[in-house]
Amino acid sequence: MRQRQDRAGCTVSDFSGFILVDVVFASLRASGTYTDTFTLTFPKGNFIPNYEGYETNDGVGRTRYHLAVVKNKATGPLDAMAALSVWTGKPAGANTTCSGTHTLSYTATTTISVLNASTWPTRGFWIRNRTRNDLRYIDYRSGNVLYAKPVLWAVLPFKNGQTAITPGMTITTASTDNAVVDQVTVTSGSWTAGTAAGELRLKKLVGTWSLDSPIRVEGVQYAQAAAAAVRGFRGFTAQSWGNGDVLETASDLDLGINVPSGGFFKDPAVDTLAPDGIEFKLCQSQEEAAIIDSLMGGETVGIWVRQNILDGTQARTEIEGDLNITWF
Repeated sequence: MRQRQDRAGCTVSDFSGFILVDVVFASLRASGTYTDTFTLTFPKGNFIPNYEGYETNDGVGRTRYHLAVVKNKATGPLDAMAALSVWTGKPAGANTTCSGTHTLSYTATTTISVLNASTWPTRGFWIRNRTRNDLRYIDYRSGNVLYAKPVLWAVLPFKNGQTAITPGMTITTASTDNAVVDQVTVTSGSWTAGTAAGELRLKKLVGTWSLDSPIRVEGVQYAQAAAAAVRGFRGFTAQSWGNGDVLETASDLDLGINVPSGGFFKDPAVDTLAPDGIEFKLCQSQEEAAIIDSLMGGETVGIWVRQNILDGTQARTEIEGDLNITWF
């Protein structure tokens, strides 16, 4: 608790997200209407780890998951810790704007011209189009020209799943469309009953999938498309970019919150499998941070970090992997 005197001589206490004001009648001004402004300063900090470079990138591309745990170490069960927000670091660099029009290419590296990228990294970094709410991965830049990787990742909803689809499988339609499965999420039904439904996260997508198209593995139908595949990185929908769009550097990481069930966190078999039921999003500023509610004494909460490594990315040190926190 912090106490201080305001201009009216009142004692002000800062108490875990709200303030208490004790009014001393003799200190009030005799007449008129007055406004007092209180500026509260909240403690900030950083969690580790800080990931150095891309781990185990052998050219095939993958998604990796890491768990950080926050605990209220108070011994009294009713000794609550204030709620906090968590966001990731990102590469340094001032925002800029798109010059000209950038039309998506799904098959080859494309160029994006910007007004001024002099403060940005030179290779291997993500950017976000704030105007279109979309992400691209920049292989390298030459001055103000960015060379973006093609959008070969996508999300494919599926239904009528009758044989289990697993990460690493190559799937095909009835034609030449094909992709490699990165993650599988089953939201309803079961494989054994032939009713499994959910979502496939794909990489190396060639062509597309339309509604009701078969999803085959080595010529055998495993499931059926519940909707068309949607291209995009990390949960964003790929779009064409236009002149004047506001661009910024973006974090390599996404965050998801895991409240333990029965004292246990999600426990995927390997770090390239998604923890079941965790929703991830880009959280790279305090304004779009993930929120963790107040923890009572002894309680814990997990922060899952998703690291997206595209096919054939160049090595890069000093990945901005810090988790920034502030209490409120």
